[in-house]
Amino acid sequence: MGTAFNNTHRYFTQFMLSNGIVTLDNAMKFFEEISPERNTLAFLKTLVIEINREICKQSFKIATTICEITGDKVFVWLNTKSDEVSRLQVGFSAVELEYFHAILQEIVTSEDHVIQYPRAINIASTLTATLSRDNGEKALIRWIKGGYYVKQDERVFLGPRTILEFTTFLRTNTENCSCDLCSELVFVGETCNSCSKTFHKLCINKYLQNQQSCPSCRNTWGDPNSTMDVDSDADPRPSRRRRHN
Repeated sequence: MGTAFNNTHRYFTQFMLSNGIVTLDNAMKFFEEISPERNTLAFLKTLVIEINREICKQSFKIATTICEITGDKVFVWLNTKSDEVSRLQVGFSAVELEYFHAILQEIVTSEDHVIQYPRAINIASTLTATLSRDNGEKALIRWIKGGYYVKQDERVFLGPRTILEFTTFLRTNTENCSCDLCSELVFVGETCNSCSKTFHKLCINKYLQNQQSCPSCRNTWGDPNSTMDVDSDADPRPSRRRRHN
């Protein structure tokens, strides 16, 4: 017999639904408030599993991942419907959805998979329908808060929520964006100067603790231009995708 869906499940579900994305630390703080007698990570993970058994019936899921921009461990609220448009249509107009996809397309086709924040705002003026800069920026801010995009140093990156919800679209419309160490999508990470393959910082740092060669081309990893520190933890700050000259 399954675990009864109680108020703790409901409170955490509403917490995730309202925020869209939360760091592990913030999730634990909230969990301590609603379940002080079971405030451990193990119990939180169990709670999420139990919640997922229920919300999957409505095509939702709470997933965990690491943001490749900030390095934070995060919980993400996902819409698992196969129709890409339906994932965002609640609460957003048709022109805002066009704007979302225009930003997405601009980022995935850029060499470094990032665009400047002013450029993201200016995209609003290129749409087939009318969307003012102010309304466009308001929509973009909501997407940033919801984990669809990440803003850092006046630059806009793909957020964990977009990478997880639009995995099929991104795999179909991008090339060489899979980390060979974990097979998951990667857009910002550490890039081999010999073969230009990019890896998640966490993946490559762990790999290089025991190896000195690129996992893909087997050439020696790094050169005088490399900023990789093998003995340190993954640097949470995004680095540019280094290219072979």
